[in-house]
Amino acid sequence: METRLELARRLRALITVLPGPAGGTTATVKDNIDVAGVPTTAGSASFATGPAEADADVVRSLREAGFALVGKNNLAEFAMGATGRNAAFGDCLNAWDPARIAGGSSSGSAVAVAAGLSDVSLGTDTGGSGRIPASVNGVVGVRPTLGRVSLRGVLPVSPSFDTVTPMARDVRTAAAVLAALDGGGSGPVDALLGSGVLPRIGVAGGFFAVGVEPGVAEVVRAAVEVFRGLGAQVVPVEVPSAAQAQARMLDVMYPEAAAVHAARLRDAPESIDPDVRRRLLLGLEVPPARTAAAREWLIGFRARVDAVFTEVDVVLTPTIPVDVPLREGVDLAASTREIARFTYAWSAYGGPSLSVPGGRHPASGMPVGVQLSAAPWREDVLLGAAAAFEGARGPLR
Repeated sequence: METRLELARRLRALITVLPGPAGGTTATVKDNIDVAGVPTTAGSASFATGPAEADADVVRSLREAGFALVGKNNLAEFAMGATGRNAAFGDCLNAWDPARIAGGSSSGSAVAVAAGLSDVSLGTDTGGSGRIPASVNGVVGVRPTLGRVSLRGVLPVSPSFDTVTPMARDVRTAAAVLAALDGGGSGPVDALLGSGVLPRIGVAGGFFAVGVEPGVAEVVRAAVEVFRGLGAQVVPVEVPSAAQAQARMLDVMYPEAAAVHAARLRDAPESIDPDVRRRLLLGLEVPPARTAAAREWLIGFRARVDAVFTEVDVVLTPTIPVDVPLREGVDLAASTREIARFTYAWSAYGGPSLSVPGGRHPASGMPVGVQLSAAPWREDVLLGAAAAFEGARGPLR
């Protein structure tokens, strides 16, 4: 019997090449993004709204650029979860080892790219939902500057932090997707990849060095040496208040998510997976004054991080601090908090951030992502640094 992977490869061979710069490059999208004529499930059995009437702006942009849309991808319910768990449609499995988590919430999008089911995919990223699955599946996932890419036709999690995340197996292809999505504002792909001048790399200590598992730290140290070998200026930096960013961001994110699903929480709470429902209900417990205080704190945090980027162009950290967790025998809530620690700070900041494969874990052989982040609207610096690193590192083996 033909396997799903064999079927996918056979169908790819039948795709008609479309006009446009992408020339028929195959694409999939996370199932919280509208595709005309296809239901948007948001990974939930409770989300029965019928077929979408129109393409989301990002889907229309993909089509206009010549990408061939071949499917939609599973996700954590309502895009809330970092492990790939989904009680309604089944868990996503890691493309390298099905015994390990696929990451989330854009789990299916990363797996589709890593497994060769599509050349590129669109995920979304609120607190790390694109970068985390990109890291654990060994692909590139780019969180653009907040507001750079349209969210029309994308089911929100938290409008204050939501972005659409291009995913691909290499940096240049991910840049091509981003160039298609932002309406031409970035110019051609080469413009997004920067000038070729190596940026100043800040290696983050403090919070970003605490609790990093030794095998992950080894890969990150090797990545730093790659940048040194390329001739980049590498210096240590501290990101002020990064340890508080996740909690402050959640004081905004949870109430916004609860508002998105208020009617469902009121009328049919039993239709929502209990773990997701518990997280949504947390949003009802946050006093408005605490949310207002968190928003004020975030303004100050962004100013403090802006100051870091006057000293360096790119900050380097692990994407997640641990080896890819196993699916069974772990506390999913605790695992989610642990693997999202380093992505939330950059979501709170609002500038572009990406995960690029750094190497393989010396013990497990699983992919280890290196997270690179830059000042708002400096995707050219960020992608240029990632492309230079990728070229020097070579493919994962």
